[in-house]
Amino acid sequence: MPKLAGVLLLGTAGYIRPLSVEHMETACTIDEDKVLHPFAFRTHTHQLGKVVAGYRVRLENGRNEWTLLGKKNPQDPQMFYPIEKNLTVRQGDQLAARCTMESHLYTTTFIGATNKDEMCNFLFEAVVSTQSEPLSKKYCFTSGPPNYYWNNPGNLNNIPDGASSLN
Repeated sequence: MPKLAGVLLLGTAGYIRPLSVEHMETACTIDEDKVLHPFAFRTHTHQLGKVVAGYRVRLENGRNEWTLLGKKNPQDPQMFYPIEKNLTVRQGDQLAARCTMESHLYTTTFIGATNKDEMCNFLFEAVVSTQSEPLSKKYCFTSGPPNYYWNNPGNLNNIPDGASSLN
């Protein structure tokens, strides 16, 4: 039986202050009763992006357990890359992404569609385990910095130390 695939776009609004390093973060809870099998990811920023990382976050005994879906330098070629781990995403899990931005500019950079703006995007591609439709949710956006971070008001804990590096 053929299975259906879908894409979920994680992104942020917000801005990057001049001469700073900023973590643009987003997270959303999977609220549909489906089991997803992720197989590919893609990252996208404009010039200021250094690292984009995406995670599955699962609550285990009151603590967030983070599983890396994919991490890339967004200046690498724009394409979908394979997710190396065989894992599932289920109802109640969160998908989270962080774009690490580094500004050497003397002006504030806002999220937007032009080449003078920035973007923070992590795309997640998965098949559903049954013949059901892919997720009805297609987008997951937060207000971004300075109003949203994983730990405030996102209430995520146990954030991986390496979320902002390519190591």
